[in-house]
Amino acid sequence: MKKLSEGLKELGKHLLNIGVAIIVFAIIQPLVNGKFQIGTAILFIIAYFTVVVIGTILIIEGGNKDE
Repeated sequence: MKKLSEGLKELGKHLLNIGVAIIVFAIIQPLVNGKFQIGTAILFIIAYFTVVVIGTILIIEGGNKDE
């Protein structure tokens, strides 16, 4: 069971990293380049929050299985 909990935590951490990449490449980079579009930004913000929530849940569940 320990391997499963560690796997869940690691997967959660990777999803949080993907969330950071979404913000950098889909929001900040277009702002800097002057190609920002609000519709695309809203779509990627929703994707960011989805990925972060799932990642956080996996980290919490992985920690709960350690006990």
